[in-house]
Amino acid sequence: MEQLKLGKKMVHKKEILCILLYLISWLSFSQNTVTGIVSDSNGLLPGVNVLVKGTSNGTQTNFDGIYTLNNVDEKAVLIFSYIGFKSKEIVAGGQTRINVILEEDTQSLEQVIVVGYGTASKSDLTGSLSSVSSKDFEEQPITRIDEALLGRAAGVQVTQTSGAPGGNFKIRIRGANSISGSNEPLYVVDGIIVGSISAINVNDISSMEILKDASATAIYGSRGANGVVLITTKKGRDGPAKIEVEIFSGLSNVSQKLDIMTPAEFAEGVNFAEDDEIFTADEIADLRNGGGEDWQERLFRAGFFNSSQLSISGGSEEMDYFVSGNHFQSEGTIVDQEYLRYSLRVNLNANLTDKTKIGLNTFLTRENFDGTRADLSTGLTYDLTTPAFDEDGNYNFTPSKPGIGNGSLNPLLVPENSIREDFEDRLNISGYVSYKILDNLELNISGGLDRQNQSDNRYTPILINNIGVASVSKREVTRLQNTNRLTLSLNKNPDHDFKMDLVHEQQLLTNEFTQARARGFISDQTTFRDLQAGEIQQTQNRFTDESIQSFLGRANYSLFDKFLFTASMRADGSSKFRKGNRWGYFPSGSFAYKLSEENFIKNLSTINTLKLRASYGVTGSQAIAPLATRSLSIIDADINYPFTGDAFFVGVAPSNRLENPDLTWETTKQFNVAMDLGLWNSAFTLSVDYYKKNTDDLLLSETLPFFGGPTVVTRNVGEVENKGFDITLGLRLVSNNDWNISSTLTVSHNKNEVLSLVEGNEPIEIVDAFSGNRSFNNSFPVNPTRIEVGQPISSFRGYIFEGVYQLGEEEEAAVFGRAPGDAKYRDINGDNAITADDITTVGSGIPDFTWGWNWDISYRSWNLNFILLGSQGNDIYNFQRGRMMGLGAQQFHAVHADYNNRWTPSNPSNIPSRRDTTEFLSTQFLEDGSYVSLRNIALSYNFDKGIIQRLGIDNLKLYTSAENLFIITDYSGFDPISTATGNSDIDVGIDFNAYPLSRKFTLGFNVAF
Repeated sequence: MEQLKLGKKMVHKKEILCILLYLISWLSFSQNTVTGIVSDSNGLLPGVNVLVKGTSNGTQTNFDGIYTLNNVDEKAVLIFSYIGFKSKEIVAGGQTRINVILEEDTQSLEQVIVVGYGTASKSDLTGSLSSVSSKDFEEQPITRIDEALLGRAAGVQVTQTSGAPGGNFKIRIRGANSISGSNEPLYVVDGIIVGSISAINVNDISSMEILKDASATAIYGSRGANGVVLITTKKGRDGPAKIEVEIFSGLSNVSQKLDIMTPAEFAEGVNFAEDDEIFTADEIADLRNGGGEDWQERLFRAGFFNSSQLSISGGSEEMDYFVSGNHFQSEGTIVDQEYLRYSLRVNLNANLTDKTKIGLNTFLTRENFDGTRADLSTGLTYDLTTPAFDEDGNYNFTPSKPGIGNGSLNPLLVPENSIREDFEDRLNISGYVSYKILDNLELNISGGLDRQNQSDNRYTPILINNIGVASVSKREVTRLQNTNRLTLSLNKNPDHDFKMDLVHEQQLLTNEFTQARARGFISDQTTFRDLQAGEIQQTQNRFTDESIQSFLGRANYSLFDKFLFTASMRADGSSKFRKGNRWGYFPSGSFAYKLSEENFIKNLSTINTLKLRASYGVTGSQAIAPLATRSLSIIDADINYPFTGDAFFVGVAPSNRLENPDLTWETTKQFNVAMDLGLWNSAFTLSVDYYKKNTDDLLLSETLPFFGGPTVVTRNVGEVENKGFDITLGLRLVSNNDWNISSTLTVSHNKNEVLSLVEGNEPIEIVDAFSGNRSFNNSFPVNPTRIEVGQPISSFRGYIFEGVYQLGEEEEAAVFGRAPGDAKYRDINGDNAITADDITTVGSGIPDFTWGWNWDISYRSWNLNFILLGSQGNDIYNFQRGRMMGLGAQQFHAVHADYNNRWTPSNPSNIPSRRDTTEFLSTQFLEDGSYVSLRNIALSYNFDKGIIQRLGIDNLKLYTSAENLFIITDYSGFDPISTATGNSDIDVGIDFNAYPLSRKFTLGFNVAF
């Protein structure tokens, strides 16, 4: 018989076959498939992690609480874990079915919140803070931080200042404090102060905490006057690598269009306004048969957008990692703009020893802004009778009839032929080393770099202006920060808990700007890349730096886990101020009483949380230029003098601003009282805050009497008050095996009032003091906004429109030099004349209250998430409509369809039939800006894990969403939301050439391996 040699032994083939059969049967017995159900005392639990201890073999329970785990050794230990519950370990023991009941872990249920320079349990907070987790917005395909914050944090107003792709937004926390300074909150990302958060990839965010009252913000001293937004990015986790991919695409259009005349109606309106036959009857008939142009169709377009996200995370007990990359591209809904963004994030954390931890966070991003948008202020008032192109496909440069239109060129010329290539690169690096000196004493040293490089390149071709104009500009902003924190914790006695932080921090900011311009090119081939080819050149260069040294002490004390005390003191020294005024001191204190820890409430099954809070503190602002107190600031460099005709020479000139060496800190004092309530195991939660804050010693620009020298000086004068309330209501309506329905409502009210100004409390004309010459001001006889005592920072001025003089009112109209069909205004001073003395305060762009209502509804594998937003009581000055009604200093004719209803003897309407620049600045164009908007609605389907895990997929979700699906409003403009004019707070609510909001439809998927 044939034999095989195995070492020194001889084994027959039959014996080998028996051994193999035995091994196979043993393996099939010892490697089982285990199934079961996981539940708690209330029912089945979906999403529970089931893992074979010491391996990467794991799964999750489905929506019915059922799990299936293959290849389980009989000696294997199964770990069942779920957030908010105690983990449980069970030896498989050859069982094929293991059912598990998990117990709630009340300690792990305690939410940990990021606060300034550390963390705290939510139940131990004494200050006012709103928290937004990634779970609050992960069901919606969003790309910007402002979209994640909208309506989710009480007391936080988020405004989209432009509907353009990559457009800006502004965040205001409990109103605007400063008149001439910035009201932007402080942004802190992973402990490092940054200049902007607009380019951060929202998919990288783990949580955002908004510090609102002085107790929470005073620890940031001079930086915390406008509130603080703390952003924590995602970290790795203990376990095998998890790969997640998300891709979505969609289309966007302007949310609605305006009512505009037909070309024939426009021609008839021109004839009426000019009282002449500018257009003949035959020409009007041709226009009715399809002639002319619809400029809204030309200027608006469907914009495509796409987002691709890839992230990898994992780690061990010694080290964890999170790596994320994102590509986002979007086209504007107005010709001809495009936006492109790339971002990369790498977050690493490691435990070097039992006492030493280190971490490093790196973020890189590039934003590209291409194309020049069409100007709606002129594009929508252009001649409707002249097509954009002639029969040969060439541009029609000007209107076919002289003296009509708005005097500008074809609205397509600039966006379709101008060149705009803007780039913005940002590098953010932060790291820390944490060393536990003693069990209760820890040292944390952190540092960071935030660097922004911005390049703007423009060229207006000869085709448009006959000369060619080019410009390039470079800006480089660098922020350096070092923070050293020592933390002492004393909690030996369970009735007493004490914690103290001592912090030293130093920050440096440098800002360098260079610009060069040229004109008079002989060819459009040169553009901005060859400035030397231009005939005239202008240059300017500026460099500034500023620094802050800070010291902070904070103490937290808990007595019997019922009485909570927090006190802090921060001292900031700023290089912006002179010696003697350089240091600002910002104390704060807060107290909380947890009534729910009292026995008479503990015994009530209804109430699980009841806490009262109170706080008071002082914060500061240094909102002046770095050299505002120095003698050097009275010289303006880079002034261009035309000594020899068209040739410019660079020089200097005296500034119109007078130095003030006595400037010091702008200070804000804030008081806050609040209550937090939770009922029925937090199925109902309520948080109510009332606050009052006063900002005095305003860094305010004052206009001096003209005497041949400087005319403006900055002083510490004036006071602004903000007071109001924030309400957050949370409901968990249904929670069972099939259904989960929850809702969160936030309501915010803020009343803003200027209490005092410069000596004599004379109103301040905004344009003269701060804003420069805004584009719409040339159309007005006076400024539309100003700052005055007793009014909000943003208040509107104008004549009070009382309709149109009708037939039978000839005598009354004649007193004011008017006739039937003319506008009627209120004669406030009774002098029988309508003059600038009859201009009064007519409204404000600040709402009475705003609200957001978020709903999350799940049924088995389906999820529906939507958020409603609303604003009530704010006014909007609709100057875009005024210009479209044919008003303004330039040669306009009405294009708005409302002009078809103008007054005539046979049509006694209240729309004036004659143009009058006075009525541009009147309540005729002041409208209610209140609205209700379905901001975002998303429907998703999560595939059953038992099916997709056979394909090696952990999670797979498909979704579709709609943004700005509807807006309920009486406002007649494009929308009442995107009417803001940049980052300013002194002319909020003016709608002029604003980029309309877009309605977006999205389809995408998310898959995890």
